[in-house]
Amino acid sequence: MIDTAVFPIAAARGFVEALGTAVVLLDELGVAQALSPAMRALIPGLETGKLLALVLRDPDLIEAIEAVALDGGRKTIELVERVPVERTFRIHIAALAGRAERRPTLLTFEDLSEQRVIERMRVDFVANASHELRTPLASLLGFVETLQGPARNDEKARERFLGIMREQGLRMARLVDDLLSLSRIEQRAHVAPDAPVDLAGIAREIVDSLALLAREREVTLKLKAIRQPAARPAARDWGSPSSSTSCCAIAAG
Repeated sequence: MIDTAVFPIAAARGFVEALGTAVVLLDELGVAQALSPAMRALIPGLETGKLLALVLRDPDLIEAIEAVALDGGRKTIELVERVPVERTFRIHIAALAGRAERRPTLLTFEDLSEQRVIERMRVDFVANASHELRTPLASLLGFVETLQGPARNDEKARERFLGIMREQGLRMARLVDDLLSLSRIEQRAHVAPDAPVDLAGIAREIVDSLALLAREREVTLKLKAIRQPAARPAARDWGSPSSSTSCCAIAAG
């Protein structure tokens, strides 16, 4: 805890402005006295000399700052902003030691927005993938039971069912390949691709690989012809030959 008797606000101001994280120093009344560059970028409306409560009008945040300013100690809260876009912050509030009835406070902001979006995407993806896998699996089990029972000696039905079972098995294989491809892409997300990839060729291959699924759903896929190769730095991540989905992480270029 910083003691303002030894380390006055004026000195603390220079310290805060040198930090690389999002930090704001408030005086006893909740007025911003210093902001780090990251804090200015995170909350553009907040400026030195401005009351924080006028910018972040969240009752829980204001109450937490008030409690820490009066009683000292520390508090951590989460703040969700809905407009102009949804953002989530974890805010650490710490009191600066002093002899006055109210104390200055130091607020550190962590932007959790991207992390929360990724968490929601993961939950939705797992739910959707589970549903997509459950459908062909149920179909396969149903046909197996039929072949073991009523269609045991029906050669014509057996051939037809085996064909359908093969398609459902390939569908499950494609889903598994997609999961593995996404996992590999995530592992290499921080590595910028440098090898050129023909995007036009990838587009044609994707259309060809999805042709069977499109016919099953009575959908027509059309690809506008590209006369020249469209090479861009990218990293291709393919599943097995049975996969119908191609994943390509493309770097700006």
